[in-house]
Parts: sequence; structure tokens; C-alpha cells
Amino acid sequence: MLKRIVVAILLCLTMFAPSGGAFAQAEPRVIVPDHPGGAAFGGCYRVNTRLYGPYRLTFCLQQRGVYQITGGGVTCNGRLDWRVSGRDINVQLRRTSCGNGVAWSADRMTCRSAGLLGGIIGFVIVPGIPNIGTLRCTYSPTVPQYRPVTFTARRYS
Repeated sequence: MLKRIVVAILLCLTMFAPSGGAFAQAEPRVIVPDHPGGAAFGGCYRVNTRLYGPYRLTFCLQQRGVYQITGGGVTCNGRLDWRVSGRDINVQLRRTSCGNGVAWSADRMTCRSAGLLGGIIGFVIVPGIPNIGTLRCTYSPTVPQYRPVTFTARRYS
């Protein structure tokens, strides 16, 4: 008898519950950007100084991130992975061939907004927040004889 009552209650809950049934998950209350996160940071950036001699770095934080190294007679076009963690943007460059028997190493960068909003952007991103125009980054090479360098990168698109 108890089993029939439980089945009847579950049937009623399923039939009269809002769409999705009685056990449906709650609707999200805040819309946030999809992976990799950080819509305010998305876009392309140009580093303001040369990197390790004659090399210039530009990079784009988009769903399929890319970077370009130019200078010293080479042009390297590579891919990157990135994610937002708190206030930081963690970027992992993928090793890429530059031709002529040379490659750019799989280095990493950690960036933060160089603007006023840098302390709050990483926690909640909501519509209406302007794009970040300047990042302050620390570039850490995988090649041991090179030291990390810090630079700013400005958005150009």
C-alpha cells in the first residue's frame, strides 16, 4: 500500500511540476561567457616591447587562440590555449615551426588587466563591462637560459 502511495505522489509531481519534471535543475541566474572564459579579455593584443632580442609578439585570446612572432628574419604563426582563473589569464603557447629549421618554444604567460577593473573582472563577468584595453603579462620561457620578462600588451582588435 505504501509503495502505491509513493508511486502516485511521484507521478503527480512529474505531471504537475514545471517543465522538466520535479527533479529538473534550477535555471541559471547569471549568463557568463563560454569556455575559455573572460569575454572582457577576448581580442587581439600587441606586446609593447621586443622579446628576447628582435622578436615581436602579437596574440589573440579567442576560442581558438593564436599568436605570431616576427623579427630576426622569421615569422612564426602558432596556436595558444588560455583560461581565466580569478584575476589571472593563463596562456600556454604551443610549440610551432617557423621554417628554416627553427621553432618557437611552448612557453607560457600570465596576464592581468592593467586597468582599474583588473581586481574585479575575473570574479564576475556580466554584460555591459567594457573590453580590457591593456594587459600586464609575465612571459616565462621553457628554455632554461632565458629568464621571465614582464611587459604590457595593448588591444588592437
